[in-house]
Amino acid sequence: MNILSIKTTFSFLASLLLKMSSTTINYLNYISKQINLYVASFFYIAGVVSNVLCLLMFLSMKRLYKNPSSIYLLVASIGNFVLFNSSFLSRIILPNFNLDPSSTSVVWCKLRQYFGHVFSLTSLFSTAWAMIDQYLLTSGNARLRQFSTVKIAHRLVWITFLLSILHSVPLIIYNQINVSKTTNITSCSLSNNIAYRSYIAYFVTPFLLGIIPTLIMIVFAILAYANINYLHQEQMRTQIQQQLTRMVSTQAWFILIGMIAYTTQTIYALVTMYTPKNTLRIAQENVALTITGILSYIGYAFNFYIYMIVSPSLRKQFKQLIKKSLHYLICRNHCINTTNRTVPIHNTRHTLRSQQQLEHVEQ
Repeated sequence: MNILSIKTTFSFLASLLLKMSSTTINYLNYISKQINLYVASFFYIAGVVSNVLCLLMFLSMKRLYKNPSSIYLLVASIGNFVLFNSSFLSRIILPNFNLDPSSTSVVWCKLRQYFGHVFSLTSLFSTAWAMIDQYLLTSGNARLRQFSTVKIAHRLVWITFLLSILHSVPLIIYNQINVSKTTNITSCSLSNNIAYRSYIAYFVTPFLLGIIPTLIMIVFAILAYANINYLHQEQMRTQIQQQLTRMVSTQAWFILIGMIAYTTQTIYALVTMYTPKNTLRIAQENVALTITGILSYIGYAFNFYIYMIVSPSLRKQFKQLIKKSLHYLICRNHCINTTNRTVPIHNTRHTLRSQQQLEHVEQ
C-alpha cells in the first residue's frame, strides 16, 4: 500500500512539473513575441525617423557640406537607414506577422546578410572617422589640421564603402536557407563552412563590428578633449568641450551596448548550434536572443536624438530648418491662393489709370 501511494505521489508530481513546464514555455514564448512586437516596432520607428531627420538636416544645410565631420555623419545616417529597412525589418519586424522572405527566397537570404554587413561596417567606421576628424580639427599641429578636408573625407568614405562591399562578398556565397535539426525551423543562416563561420564569429562580429570602431571613437574622443584643454579662447573651449565630449561619449556608450549584445548573440548561436536542447531551454534562449537582437541595433537608432540633446548648435540649426520649412509651406499656400484670387475690375482700372499718369509725368 505504501509503495502504491509513493508511486501515485511521484506520478502526480511529475504531471504537475510537466504542466508547470508547459505553462512556463508558453509564457516565455508569449514574452518573446510581445517584446518582438512592441519593443522592436518602437526601435524601428525611432531608428527610421532618427536617420531620416539626420539626412534632412545634413542635406538641407549648405554650410555643413564644407565640414568633413558632417560628411562622415551623413554617410553613417544613410548606412543606418538602409540597415533598418533591410536587416532589422526582415530579421525582427516581419516575422511577427508571419512574413519572412529570407526563409523562402534564397536571393533575399543572401542579400539581407550582405546589406547588413556592408552598411553596418560603413556606418560604424564613418562615425569613427568623424571622431578622428574632430581630433584633427582641435589639434595644435597645423600639419594635422590639414588632413581635415572635404576631399579627404570623400575619399575615405568611398574607400570604406568599397572595402565593406568586397569584404562582405563571401556572405553571398555562404548564406543559404537551412532547416534546423533540433527545432525543424527553416531560417537563413551560414552554411557549414567551419573556417568562415569561425572567422565571422570570432573576428568580424566582435572586432570589425564592435571593438575596433568603438575603441577608435573612445581613444580619439579622449585625444580631442586633451587638445581642447590647450585652446586659449575660453568661449571656444567651453563650447567644444560641452558638445564634442558629450556627443562622443554618449554615442560610444550606445555603440558599445549594441556591440556587446550583438557579439554575445552571434557567438552563443554559433557555439550552441549543434547542442541538443529541450523546449524549455529553447524558449529561454528565444527571450534572451530577442532582447540582445534588438539591443544590437541601439547604436544605429538614436543618433539624431543624441545630437539634439548634446549639441546646442545643431538644435539651433534644426529649429531654423523647421522654421524655413513651415515658412515655405505657408508662403506656398498663400501664394497659390493669391494667384487664384480674381482681381476686381475697379482695382484694375485704377491701376491702369495710375500707370498712365506716371507715364505722362515721365514724358
